[in-house]
Amino acid sequence: MKGRRVTLGLAGTVALVLAVAGGANAVPVRSLVTALGNDYLLVVAIGGVGLLVAIPVLTSGRDGNLVQADMPAPERPVTVPPAGHDFDETVGSWRYRLPVVGRKRRHAVEERLRTAAVETVMRAENCSRNEAKRLVETGKWTDDSTAAAYLSSSDVSNSSAGRRVSSLLTGRTWHQHCAHRTAAEIADRGEEL
Repeated sequence: MKGRRVTLGLAGTVALVLAVAGGANAVPVRSLVTALGNDYLLVVAIGGVGLLVAIPVLTSGRDGNLVQADMPAPERPVTVPPAGHDFDETVGSWRYRLPVVGRKRRHAVEERLRTAAVETVMRAENCSRNEAKRLVETGKWTDDSTAAAYLSSSDVSNSSAGRRVSSLLTGRTWHQHCAHRTAAEIADRGEEL
């Protein structure tokens, strides 16, 4: 099929060059009309040659000869964990609850919350990092006494027994309760901005 197209293309190019280079006398129209006997028959002959040239092109356009691209598979929605999912997983894990084993995890969560609190206070109070650290360490960054004590330099374990028991009744350890209250306070301060 490709060879025929190249041959017909070359023949058409040669005929075009001869017609342009030879001017009006390149194609002997008068002698062709005289040979056929009528100018309408000359037009029919040219149309017949054009139809013969077009037949291979028409047959190459059949459905069996077409190469179409396959449609890509439709996109599926990607499930993304909600904000705070990692925090909830860490704080809710059994290792976080254990007194000795969970010490590293509790310390890591406390440091992440302290960093988030410092950055939130910096934006909320429009102060320097050192000033924001001082506010967090002294507990003056929030009105929530549990969140303030959890991130301050004072020990959070000095809380009253009533608060500890109430947190256990909710199914959380005291450290889980403090971490959730602190995260909620940081989120609330962030939303105020």
